[in-house]
Amino acid sequence: MASFVELVSEALLAYWTSRLSLGVLVACATAMGTLMYVFMTNARNPKLRVSLLTGLYALSIFFWTFVAVSLVLCLSQARMVAYSAQGVPIAVAGAVLGGLLATLVVSLVVWRYGNAVILRRFSPRDPRDDERWLQEYANPLMRFEQMSPARVAMVDSADAIAMALGGKQRTILVSRGLLQLLERDEVETVLAHELMHLKHHDAEFKVFSRVLSRALIFDPFSKFFDPAVHREREYLADEMGARLTGRPASLASALVKIANNGMTAKSSWGLSILGPGRGVLSRYPPLTERVRRLLILSELLGSRGNRESLGPG
Repeated sequence: MASFVELVSEALLAYWTSRLSLGVLVACATAMGTLMYVFMTNARNPKLRVSLLTGLYALSIFFWTFVAVSLVLCLSQARMVAYSAQGVPIAVAGAVLGGLLATLVVSLVVWRYGNAVILRRFSPRDPRDDERWLQEYANPLMRFEQMSPARVAMVDSADAIAMALGGKQRTILVSRGLLQLLERDEVETVLAHELMHLKHHDAEFKVFSRVLSRALIFDPFSKFFDPAVHREREYLADEMGARLTGRPASLASALVKIANNGMTAKSSWGLSILGPGRGVLSRYPPLTERVRRLLILSELLGSRGNRESLGPG
């Protein structure tokens, strides 16, 4: 047993003091730092920022897979790694290949099928006669924003749920509980909020990051930076949706009612317009801050409208 432990220790020492293995880690960290810098300096390009975040998640998958495969190789092929002249280069190449393959497979599967899985989980249906106004209201908003069409579907749940799902079947889910809780003008602002998530490609990334953050349990990016980004995207969807409808106060009222209605089902956390959690690990901004910003925007839009009605001079 002692000899095996010594052999593995020598393999680990040889591997993690190699310029090759350390070079891979440095290159990965440099790439992540570069993506984060570009992300922070391109606040006005939502599509680019979502692409950068996807890249950051892919690099996180590669980093941890590389470390895991490296440890497995050092354990299973300790003699080769420790004593063979080409042992470390072969092990590093194998770890890099394993990391790239895992990153490619996981990213493609989650990005392509994640939204469809979530959609099936909620079992949405077509709106009934008294609900068709939702689609009729959303259609001109999408045309105005030059968006590709999206379907509004209903979820038979008492919870107040509203969420946008991307992918091949771009869908906005609205629950019966939400319609029963809110007034029509409030529902319209919630719809506009979710449309902004679709327009800015947040819908796809929400599902992508939700799945991967659960898999990357010890990854600091998914635990701290990712929630901060989601909070930012909620603020943006609030503002743009409120500007689109011209009724920020109605969205503020809707958020307060949803919050007072109680906690929604866990399956909607991180995807619906409002959910539990607070602090640096929450994907939702503080409710009070969201409401404060919307009320300020309401005052600004109101004062602007008053000035325009008065005319010049």
